[in-house]
Amino acid sequence: MMQQDTLNQALEALERRIENLPDEKYRLVQKDLHNLVECMLKAGLEPPERVIHLEKALMDAAIEAQFDNMPV
Repeated sequence: MMQQDTLNQALEALERRIENLPDEKYRLVQKDLHNLVECMLKAGLEPPERVIHLEKALMDAAIEAQFDNMPV
């Protein structure tokens, strides 16, 4: 239970951090969110659906950003 509380608190803090970031900075926290989701899964916890969607959106944005600087 303690680990669940700790992970939930970390998740809430990270979500607040993400809310305050401009869109172009989301990639800076994508890895943190991914790691936190992985920790939750390893602990046998189900991340909230909103977090799964947020992680996917950040991952998509990170992939898209890689192509923004490619020469055509």
